[in-house]
Amino acid sequence: MARIDSSSGFTVVENLVVISLMSIGVLFAMPFAGTMIRRAEGAGAINTIRATLAAARIQAVKTGANVVVLVSRSQNDGVRRVTFRDKASLTASSANDGDGIQESGEPTLAQVDMDPHLRLWKFGGLKDDLATAAPFDGYIVNDALNADLTNRIVFQPTGGIAAPKNANSGAPQATAPFGRGIYFADATGKNYFRVTMPNTIASGARVDKYVPGQGYVSGAWGWQ
Repeated sequence: MARIDSSSGFTVVENLVVISLMSIGVLFAMPFAGTMIRRAEGAGAINTIRATLAAARIQAVKTGANVVVLVSRSQNDGVRRVTFRDKASLTASSANDGDGIQESGEPTLAQVDMDPHLRLWKFGGLKDDLATAAPFDGYIVNDALNADLTNRIVFQPTGGIAAPKNANSGAPQATAPFGRGIYFADATGKNYFRVTMPNTIASGARVDKYVPGQGYVSGAWGWQ
């Protein structure tokens, strides 16, 4: 006769069966749980990037000064975005105004770090490579090219984006909304995304996902 566990009323055999079934259930659920986690992390990153860029554009229009979003890697290799106004005073001019560099007195408007499970990464490129994942490099300042101004999106008072000039930045994408993008992926390389900000104020950011055989597309894609 099987021994009875007096505290629960179940036999030892029954307890083992329950534990086995639970273990099997966990094994089957793990792949789906991983997908759900990656989806939540990706959706959160998409929303924060879009919000950061939209807020920077609004500030540029509102203040009549260039607003810069500097994209970099955080200490834990996540994605960091620092937004600053490229003008110290709204009532006086300075030689440093609009030079793309944050000097003393030019306020930081926001600093946002993404979950470290998301990395700067364009499909086909290298993980954490800013040159391909944030191709906004080289700007004209005082009628001269400053090629060292890299990984920064410059929003202008018109609501438009200043055109980066370095070769790796390439031309804006050929279809709407006619803008360059920030590329990122989950750390496992299962889902690759691009958030594109249009060059004009006419529309909001667009999100594309890399789909094998199609490239980065705006719709009809799933999560892995």
